[in-house]
Amino acid sequence: MLAVQAGVRRALLLFLNLVGSFVFGLSGAMLAVRKQLDLFGVLVLAGATALGGGIARDLLLGSTPPTTLNDWRYLAAAAVAGLLVFVEYRRISRWTGLVQVFDGAGLGLFTVTGTSTALNAGLSMVPAALLGMLSGVGGGALRDILAGEVPLVLRGEIYALASLLGATIVIGSARAGMLGPGAQIVAALATFTFRMVSLWRGWNLPIARPSPHPNALPPQP
Repeated sequence: MLAVQAGVRRALLLFLNLVGSFVFGLSGAMLAVRKQLDLFGVLVLAGATALGGGIARDLLLGSTPPTTLNDWRYLAAAAVAGLLVFVEYRRISRWTGLVQVFDGAGLGLFTVTGTSTALNAGLSMVPAALLGMLSGVGGGALRDILAGEVPLVLRGEIYALASLLGATIVIGSARAGMLGPGAQIVAALATFTFRMVSLWRGWNLPIARPSPHPNALPPQP
C-alpha cells in the first residue's frame, strides 16, 4: 500500500512538473515573439523559462544531472510550447493578459512541485519554502534576463510573495500529515489566484526610492 501511495505521489509530481514546464514555456515563447526573436530564440526562451527553476532546485539539492535534463519529456514540453506560440502567436495573443495567466499558472505549479521535492529530500520548513519559491520564480527570472528586462520578481509586483503562500500551504499540509493531491492543487490555485488578484487590483510591494542628494540642484522649471 505504501509503495502504491509513493508511486501515485511521484506520478502526480511528474504530471505537475510537465504541465508547469509547458505553461512556463508558453510564457517564455510569447515574450520572445514580442521581442521579435527568431525560431531558435523562441525555443531558447521557452526552454529557459520552463526548465530554469527546476534546474536550480535540483542543483541545490545535489540531484545531478537535473531531472529536467535527464528526462526528454521536459524538453519536449518546452519545445512544443515554443513551436505552438511561434506558429499561432497571432491567435494566442488575442487573449488579453495571456502571458500573465500562463506565468501565474507556471508559478503555482512549480512552487508546489519544488516545495514537495524539497520536503521529500528531507529539508526543514524554511529551506523547503525558499527552495519552492526559487523553483517558482527561477524560470521567469532567467526568461526576463535573457530578454533584456529587469526580472519580474524584482519589480515590486506580488510574485515571490504569491509563491511563498503556496509553499507555506504545502509545508503546513505536510506538517499536518495531509499532503496529497488535494493539498497540492489547493496550494497551486492559491498561488495562481493571489498572483492574478494582485495584478487585477494593482497590488505592489513598497518600492525603494532614493532620497535626493542634499547638494543636488533643484529641477529646472
